Amino acid sequence: MQELLSILVRSLNGLITIGLFVLLYRIYSKTKKRFYLLWAIGFLFYGANIVSRIGLDPQFGMILTVLSLLLGFMFILAGIGDLVNRTKVMILSTLILPVAMVIIHFAAGPEALGWGVSILPYLMISVSLLLIRLRYSSTLDMLIIGWVTLLLVNVAYALNLMNSTFVDVMAIFGKVVIYLGMTTSQFSFLVDDLKRFLISGYPAIYSNLGHGSFNLVSNGSNQKAKEIRWIIERVGENSKKGIRTILVTTYDLITPQDLRISGLEEGLYIMRMLQGGRGALKMFQEHVVIINDDLDQLGILFSDIINFSNEGKINCEIIIYTISNLIHTHGWKRVYPFILSQITLLKSSKVQVYGFYYPTTHENPAEVSKFETLADKIITI
Repeated sequence: MQELLSILVRSLNGLITIGLFVLLYRIYSKTKKRFYLLWAIGFLFYGANIVSRIGLDPQFGMILTVLSLLLGFMFILAGIGDLVNRTKVMILSTLILPVAMVIIHFAAGPEALGWGVSILPYLMISVSLLLIRLRYSSTLDMLIIGWVTLLLVNVAYALNLMNSTFVDVMAIFGKVVIYLGMTTSQFSFLVDDLKRFLISGYPAIYSNLGHGSFNLVSNGSNQKAKEIRWIIERVGENSKKGIRTILVTTYDLITPQDLRISGLEEGLYIMRMLQGGRGALKMFQEHVVIINDDLDQLGILFSDIINFSNEGKINCEIIIYTISNLIHTHGWKRVYPFILSQITLLKSSKVQVYGFYYPTTHENPAEVSKFETLADKIITI
C-alpha cells in the first residue's frame, strides 16, 4: 500500500512538473519573453526526470534520470541568465552545471556525483535568484521560497531524514509556489523590441553626454501644451544626437496620441504606467508598452536601461511625466528612496533622467526641497 501511494504521488509530481511546460509555453506564446520558453523546456526535462524514476530498468533509468535532470536544469539556469539580460551569464550558466558534474565524477566518484546531481542544481538556482533579488530589488520572493523548498527536501531525502512520498508532496508544493511567483512577478522589461529601439538610430551631430544625471523640470505656467512641445523638441534634438528617449508617462497624463502628431515615433519609446496594470507586461507594439503602477517595476525598468546602456555604450534619456503624480500616489517616503537608489546607478552610466514636477501642488515645501537637493539641475520651461 505504501509503495503504491509512493508511485501515485511521484506520478502526480511528474505530471505537474510536465504540466508547467504547457502553462509556461502558453505565457511565452503571449509575451514572446525567452525566459518563459527556457524554463518551460527546463521543466519538461525535469518532469521527464521524475517520470523516468518510476518502473524503469535501474541501469537505463539512472542514465535517463541524470541526462534529463542535467538538461532540465541547464535550460533553467540559462533562463536565469536571460532574466537579467546577460548573454555571457546565460552561456556560462548553461555550461557550468555539466562541467561541475564531470569534475565531481572524476574527483570524488559516482557516489559524490549522486549527491551533486541531487543538490547542486537546486543550490545554484536558489543562490542565483537570491543574488538577483538583492541586486535588482526584484519581486522574486515566491520563486526563492519555491526553489529553497525543493533544495531542502532534496537535502533531507539524501540524508534519509524524509521518506520519498513526503518529498514528492513537498516538491509539488514548491513547484506550485514557483509557478505562482512566475506569473505574478516581473523581472525585466528589455524585450527585443525595446533593445532594437535602443540600438537604432545614427547621430547627425556629435554629442558627448558624459556621466548620467537626475534633473527636474518645472512648468511655471502649468500649461500641458507647453510641456508636450518641450518633450517633442527634446526628442527631436536627441534623435539628431543619436540619443534614445524613453518617456514614462504616469496614469496617461500624456497619451501616445498626444505625441504622434509630431512624427517622432521612431525616436521615442513610451512606457505607460497605469494603476491596475495586472501582469505588467501587456503588449509591445509601435514603441509603446504598459507597466503596472509599481515603483519596484519602475526600478527594474531603470536598471534594465542603465545596464543595457552601459554594455552597449548607448546614450539614453528617460523623461518621467510626472514625479509629482508619483509622490501624490505613493507618498514621498516611498518615492524619495526610490530616486535616491537610482542616483548611484545613473552617475556610472550615460543615462539622463528628466522628471516633471509641480512644487505648488505639494502641501509641504520641505518634501519638494528634498527632491530638489537630489537634482543635478532644475529646468523651468
